[in-house]
Amino acid sequence: MRDLSPEQRDRVLQNSRAFQNLAPDKQARIRQQFNQWDRMSPTQQADLRQKESTWRNLTPEQREHIKNDVLPRWRQMPWDRQQVLKQKLGVLQNMPESARNQRLNDPNFTRGLTDDERSVLHDLSHTHVAEPPSE
Repeated sequence: MRDLSPEQRDRVLQNSRAFQNLAPDKQARIRQQFNQWDRMSPTQQADLRQKESTWRNLTPEQREHIKNDVLPRWRQMPWDRQQVLKQKLGVLQNMPESARNQRLNDPNFTRGLTDDERSVLHDLSHTHVAEPPSE
């Protein structure tokens, strides 16, 4: 649907019985998400597609762990601490497993992180998520 023009997408949604049967608030949320997509740059769209692909490739157990254990801890962190972890996740993202483990065990790399932040960093880096998913 994202690859359609906004006009084409509107026609498909208007003709979709499944969409029409959704509650108005769900229809509005779907339209809002498409509007956000349309306003993204090609780079932002590619980044989002990559994040979605990564999420789809996680096992159901990994997704549940992220949603139920990691994400609640992430949300409790102050914004500036989240930014620190995002930067570190970016460094770890494309590393082979052995190099990533070595970096995670390097006290210079994790200096200044709390035990909880180290745990979140470890969990996210081993699921190859560059940052926690938004809901």
